[in-house]
Amino acid sequence: MAQPARTPAQIEADIERTRLHLQGTIDAIAERVAPANVARRGSEKAKAQVFDQEGALRTTRVIALVAGTALVVGLVVWRRRR
Repeated sequence: MAQPARTPAQIEADIERTRLHLQGTIDAIAERVAPANVARRGSEKAKAQVFDQEGALRTTRVIALVAGTALVVGLVVWRRRR
């Protein structure tokens, strides 16, 4: 079964619709990878690790982070002295 022939106006409308959809996709990608937005999301993730949803400090996580950092620094100092 042959499809009915499309008019040039229908083809142009399809092209325009596709172009608008593609432009929206490109804009969304550009917004997502913008350095300021990437930095903001990283900062929000880091804060979420240390603060709960009410803004209270997650002391057990902070203690674990401090202990881990102290361990790494201690190992680096120890290796340099050897």
